[in-house]
Amino acid sequence: MTYTFVARALSVVFMVLFLVLFALPALYTLTYGVVADEGVQFMTRRAAPMFAGPAVILWVAATAPRSALRDGVSLGIVVIFLGIALTGTMAFFQGIAAPTILIAAIFECLAAATLWAVRKN
Repeated sequence: MTYTFVARALSVVFMVLFLVLFALPALYTLTYGVVADEGVQFMTRRAAPMFAGPAVILWVAATAPRSALRDGVSLGIVVIFLGIALTGTMAFFQGIAAPTILIAAIFECLAAATLWAVRKN
């Protein structure tokens, strides 16, 4: 796998998450067994644009030559994925989220590890 492929694929994942969180916040939170009351929907929709930014950054970085800046972008995205995985895992162990959150956390860790592994390509 190349950095370009992984960065573009993860860019699409971020953009899909932005669209789903913005358009269907109740549906998304229910996937993880969290009650989607008005406050949760508001915060989910409000947080949605935070996924659009990394989508754009990864899309642009995908074709950039390897540099300290591209490595920094990769590290930042890795931190995002690991942070999301950690919060989801914590929510599961606190009894807030359903076991489906662990599937998402596994994907997030794999995405982080894959991006980090191919950053030199």
